[in-house]
Amino acid sequence: MASSTLAMIITVLVIALFISNKVSPGVAGCIAALAMGMLLPEVKLSSVYAGFGGNTITLCAGMCVVSEALFYTGVGPKIGAKISNTPLVKSERIFCAAVAAICTLQSAFMSNNGTCAMWMALIATIATGSNGKIRSKMAIFPAATGCIIGGGSTLVGSTAQAVANGMLQSFPGFESGMQVFDMTALAWPACIVQIIYWLTIGYDIELKVLKPESPDFDKDNAFAVPPEGNKDAENMPAWKGNMAVAVLIGSIICFILSGFMPFKRVMNIGTIPILAATILFALNVLPTKSTLAKLPWDTIITIGTISILGTGLTNTGAGKIIADTILNIVGRDVSPSTMLIVFILLGGFLTLFLQNAGTVSMLIPIAAPIAMAMGVSILPFVIALSVSCNFAIATPLGTAVNVQILPAGYKFGDFVKLGGPCWILVMIALCITSKIIYF
Repeated sequence: MASSTLAMIITVLVIALFISNKVSPGVAGCIAALAMGMLLPEVKLSSVYAGFGGNTITLCAGMCVVSEALFYTGVGPKIGAKISNTPLVKSERIFCAAVAAICTLQSAFMSNNGTCAMWMALIATIATGSNGKIRSKMAIFPAATGCIIGGGSTLVGSTAQAVANGMLQSFPGFESGMQVFDMTALAWPACIVQIIYWLTIGYDIELKVLKPESPDFDKDNAFAVPPEGNKDAENMPAWKGNMAVAVLIGSIICFILSGFMPFKRVMNIGTIPILAATILFALNVLPTKSTLAKLPWDTIITIGTISILGTGLTNTGAGKIIADTILNIVGRDVSPSTMLIVFILLGGFLTLFLQNAGTVSMLIPIAAPIAMAMGVSILPFVIALSVSCNFAIATPLGTAVNVQILPAGYKFGDFVKLGGPCWILVMIALCITSKIIYF
């Protein structure tokens, strides 16, 4: 059997594992790495674990530590409470849009899962004290949408970008990977569109779908009352919270400066999170052992292993075969911008049903050879897929954030009816923006 055929078979089987959810993404990644490295002579055995040496691993782990520090010290919820303690609470429509905007911004630099968890508790608390002006079920869905879409606007907001960055680094000439804000220009128009959506037709659709005047409106809504507060955080020394905020701000500043000389000589997206985590642990802002135990190890393992799919498909020529097939179907005379839009729509659709990290790891090995065959850079395709594969807002299947909000009493159909129109609008915005920015 030709190596290219075997590489495609392995890829299809791994994709099937991602789709079936029979095993975790990390286990699927390990299977992919071992199969590619051990069965394909064109793939070096060291490629099985080479992905763990990239800066994407330290980026993911380090920023998770920074995010955990904000939640552990209680400063994250306090910041959110101060932001929400404004006249915006007087109108539920404006409050929903404001929450979506704040979550969009927060999740760009913090864990989108952590941001969502924090705001669900805040929304429940605000709703309880609003004398019925704010209903938690009306605001939690916009908050989750903001967390999901905002999480795709920087390299540190979600796991799909980390996986994409790891795969990008496996291609010659892109060993340094993406910068933190490479996808921001492409993603933020879509972020603005979803905020406007909740301010206008999105809220109206919520009224029709959720029927807040119905006696069963809050049935199965675990956030109809606020959850119990974090007692440990209440007794936390103030300096620890201040240090957590300072480290986050310092990290953002360093991420920006690392793209310019002379700073890029002494820092990059891999060393900055290590420095941030080291400061937090050294000063005992949060406990080392329990924090490390809470890291998303399944995601970290996925990042370290899944990039070998691109290596195997490229080295065996399978990627070129797939690329030629798609080019023959779509048409070889199609422009790079049109092909980019095809992949944006494909990634945005598949991520509604597959995990976003699995979707991006499936499509990049196919998109990259096509870009090379067309004589253009693969970077716009990787960036666009990193963004579009985060937009899993119309089903509860593609991202953990939507799973988190299920206890608020939403049904599968609610995701389709509330998130579906928003998904269409943000995908249109993404396609238009990609046409303007690239090619």
